[in-house]
Amino acid sequence: MTDQDQILDHLRQLFHEKDMLMNGMTDTPLHAFHKRSFETLQQARFPDKKHEDWRYTPVHRMMSPPYQIAGSFAGIPPQDIPGLDTLIIPVCNGKISTADLDPKLTACGIRILPLQKAFEDSSWINVFSSLTSAKTPDSNRAFELLNFSFHSHGFFLDIPPHLLLDTPIELRILHADVEPAFSHPLFFIRCGVGSRITLLERYDHTAALPGKTTEGMINAHGFIHLDQNADVRHIKWQDLPSDQHLVYKLIVQQMRDSRFESLAFDFGGAMVRNNVEVELEESNTYTSLQAGYIAKGTQSMDHQTRINHKVPHCESHEWYKGILDERATAAFNGKVYVHPDAQKTNAYQQNDTLILSAHAAMNSKPQLEIFADDVRCSHGATIGQLDPKALFYLLSRGIRREEATRMLKTAFLTAILETIPLEPISDFIKERMASAL
Repeated sequence: MTDQDQILDHLRQLFHEKDMLMNGMTDTPLHAFHKRSFETLQQARFPDKKHEDWRYTPVHRMMSPPYQIAGSFAGIPPQDIPGLDTLIIPVCNGKISTADLDPKLTACGIRILPLQKAFEDSSWINVFSSLTSAKTPDSNRAFELLNFSFHSHGFFLDIPPHLLLDTPIELRILHADVEPAFSHPLFFIRCGVGSRITLLERYDHTAALPGKTTEGMINAHGFIHLDQNADVRHIKWQDLPSDQHLVYKLIVQQMRDSRFESLAFDFGGAMVRNNVEVELEESNTYTSLQAGYIAKGTQSMDHQTRINHKVPHCESHEWYKGILDERATAAFNGKVYVHPDAQKTNAYQQNDTLILSAHAAMNSKPQLEIFADDVRCSHGATIGQLDPKALFYLLSRGIRREEATRMLKTAFLTAILETIPLEPISDFIKERMASAL
């Protein structure tokens, strides 16, 4: 029996046990969704190093532990971000507690529906049903199908048209259990015409209670749809415990005149895989993906992006910056597709990496596939060490080597850190990441 077969056999056992606990819900659309997804997963199987997009993600190491389905949360949640008022949606071990939701969410007209009810809601069906329908088995979608098969409490956030929400919505996603387990947060967000929100996704360090463990994997998937003229500022912060893995995928759809700006910061975790896919469905959209990350020890961080320019007059920018030390490994694979009809496209892509150890490794592959002739597109990548001249200059001014090195590393990430829009979030992330430099 191959390693892949052993993993799938274990998942079949877990899925059967999950089915036994459905308590009369086996005939619901939600259960049919679970079952259809798991059947497709078994046909697709998990990717290996022969799959180009997964060459640098240790899928077998990530999936080989005999995970259990996460039960009740058994950890200590992190503190609130000082000076920041947010509308918190807590997702603990993949489960959302409706009793703990901030009442201000519904007071301002936002609807929150469990996925079971969303399947019957026209607002969800119109934009998301095609994304979750059964497709030809594809191993690139294996973790997405795994999420669809095992998620516990997927939910739908419906932002009403023309809502200008000044207070950020915080998805606080945490994991801790009595034994090594995996959890599968799943969310769908539709931003109505002319709406504007700030969304903070927070995957933060938790402390396990005595006799419990944070070891395991979070397999999180999110979908965001921006209707015409909607504006979303998205900030993702990840500082998971050193014994947790993270597989993260975000799919974004943008309609005419919409604006999506994403800032992602990764610091913690053992093996981390980030996928961001953006579908530009109508003209005059703006997309920005920026990220800063630090990896050390034996951490593995893999960033995969895809921006699909389907129509004319759209603009996209990507800038990923990372610092690797000790025996850490990382990868960046950015893809920009410009379709034949997508004239007047403006697309920029850049990946910069600072390597501090002879044992660290970075694999960078920015890509452009252009099938239109009236476009402005560029991409690039740099991989290097600390500037010896800059380091010498600081040392010659009496600054200790350790402090001089820290200053140069901070300066490397400053261009990304300075773009964080809200001061309390900016101060929080800068302080936490500075502690790792």
